[in-house]
Amino acid sequence: MRVTVPASSANLGPGFDVLGLALDLVNTFDVWETDAELRIEVSGEGSGIVPTDKGNLLFLTMQTFFSLAGHPPRQLLIREHNRIPLARGLGSSAATIVGALMAARFLSGYRLDDERLVDMAASLEGHADNITAAFYGGLQLAVPAEGGHQTVRRLAWPPRLAASLFVPELLVSTQSAREVLPLEYSRSDVVRNLGRLGLLVSALQEDRLEDLGQATEDSVHQPYRASLVPGLGEILTAAAGAGATGAFLSGAGPTVVALHDREIPGRGQDIAWAMQRAAAGFGLEGRAMVLDIRTEGAQLAPLPADPARAPRVT
Repeated sequence: MRVTVPASSANLGPGFDVLGLALDLVNTFDVWETDAELRIEVSGEGSGIVPTDKGNLLFLTMQTFFSLAGHPPRQLLIREHNRIPLARGLGSSAATIVGALMAARFLSGYRLDDERLVDMAASLEGHADNITAAFYGGLQLAVPAEGGHQTVRRLAWPPRLAASLFVPELLVSTQSAREVLPLEYSRSDVVRNLGRLGLLVSALQEDRLEDLGQATEDSVHQPYRASLVPGLGEILTAAAGAGATGAFLSGAGPTVVALHDREIPGRGQDIAWAMQRAAAGFGLEGRAMVLDIRTEGAQLAPLPADPARAPRVT
């Protein structure tokens, strides 16, 4: 089968660890059970870096599911085509985990429903924001509940709102980005973030783009992670100056996402270039991108039984 899974941006400013947004950039995983030896091919982002042996994340995650399902798999042929940049705050690991669990569920025939699959994926990833966006698409709210369960709700997203991205040539691991966060927060910081999160949800539900500048501000993680991204404040300011309705660090970073009205011609690219220029002033190189929001989540499709007849992803 072929599994396609979208990139995602977590937090959206004040929604730390609870909000995830799917972006129209996908990784594709083609998987066959075979009688030959294990074979893993990786192309696109991470080619030459992503392991092609039993240390591959997709393979490891599939084995975890097979153990749960009591399914003794045959050997696997895996073709992994990555378009999501690695370690850039765009949910590449979440996409891989979701793709692996969907593929393993299909191959094993194990009847695990979507909710339990998402709970399992969130447990493996460590948090559910990117996972839920990758699995369901659109804007997702994930609230941890008892017993490792996630209460997940889709939130409305204004169709005219798209994303401009600046993706630095800089790696930031989720672990290092969490290590810079304080163990305690002041009451004023917590209240400020709760207010912004409420305003963000309200603005998106009621299509009030004018509120997004204030609503995407954050007091819980961005001020502390700014030390990991040279010129972050100036990049955010440049986005606003070029017409962004709101801008924020994507997940753990270093990618910066700026929201814009897609109905204004050229606005998205202008914002992306403005962020790129601001970053260059701090010696930070990177890619400027403009992406739509992906309303569909992970999808599974059949492939020919003979891998030689399967169309290659380019």
